[in-house]
Amino acid sequence: MRIDCSIALDVLSMANLFILLFGLRGRERSGRANRAYFQIILLVLAFLALDVAYLALYGRPWARAAIAAAKTAYFVVNAAIVWTWARFVLYTLFPGAVGRRAALYTALFAADGAIVLINCFCGWMFSISGEGTIAIGYGAMWAFTLFNYLSIAAVMLLLYRNRNWVKRKTLLPFLLFPVLPLCAELVQIAFRSVSLICSYALSTLMLYQVFQGSLIYTDALTGLGNRRLLNEYLDRWFAGPGSGKVCGVMIDLDNLKVINDTCGHLCGDQMLMQMAEVIRRSERKGMVATRYGGDEFVVIWRDGEKRATGLLRRLEQARTALNSQSGGGGQLSFSTGSLCCERGALGVGEFLQLLDEEMYRVKNAKKQGGVSPYADSPRAD
Repeated sequence: MRIDCSIALDVLSMANLFILLFGLRGRERSGRANRAYFQIILLVLAFLALDVAYLALYGRPWARAAIAAAKTAYFVVNAAIVWTWARFVLYTLFPGAVGRRAALYTALFAADGAIVLINCFCGWMFSISGEGTIAIGYGAMWAFTLFNYLSIAAVMLLLYRNRNWVKRKTLLPFLLFPVLPLCAELVQIAFRSVSLICSYALSTLMLYQVFQGSLIYTDALTGLGNRRLLNEYLDRWFAGPGSGKVCGVMIDLDNLKVINDTCGHLCGDQMLMQMAEVIRRSERKGMVATRYGGDEFVVIWRDGEKRATGLLRRLEQARTALNSQSGGGGQLSFSTGSLCCERGALGVGEFLQLLDEEMYRVKNAKKQGGVSPYADSPRAD
């Protein structure tokens, strides 16, 4: 193994990550997804530092204990990176359902940790020889690797199943984060002269675009797009050339003020996150789902006026399914209004105002028992 070259690659990668970390300081407090991203950077830095320590001490008999400690921590951090990446995906895309989805990844991480811990006493995963080199126990090593890849496969399956609404510019960095290190491992199997652990740093830098998008265009509580994202899409669609329609559905969470006053704002926040989860289950490719403000959400798309009926139906189905899972009797309730208009017929402000008025018309009719909001057809202007 060319130790000098491997150490140089690790140190250069660490320098780039330190620069990134310095530039983003303070932002880790703005949300769970952002904190998870910062944890990924710190873990990758630790991973690279442990690799440098291992390579620098490799082959020195007097440093056997230090080599074993560095390699043990190396494997724990390796599993922690995958676990934190899985949580980053959940916090970014599924913030309202992190608890039940995260259990599998935590269990697999715990299994990897148990393998490494047992190795400290019996050396069945790896051991350090008298010459200061490493001897691999392939059975335990493959078990450790299997648990890591099961976590990766579970996240990728989750992303694939939700590919209809996850935006491609978000999906690709998530998918490529583990793929690049995997490819590096395969190359290293064939050409063992250079360590390619630095590929984790490249993957971390790729996630930066998701992190930046999360800061600028994502509502921190619900994980949906924010008002800024909504306005940018509508500005582009209404100002764009050609004919066609812009359609939207506004969703208003019922009785949020009552929930906040009686159960507290934490309970109200939980209801908002559940509403966001219902919207995520219901939207389809080409739709942009955002939190408009407070307890109001807006989903917009171009053309496809008939898609509104399907969206409203899926919203009701997702609401029913979510309420049944939580064991309550219709805890989550909302009202909706739909609107489609020709491009250029209205400005962005007018479109949102009419959409808001339509939602309140349906909401008032719903209170009087005169209309079901889920069977309502979109208003066209």
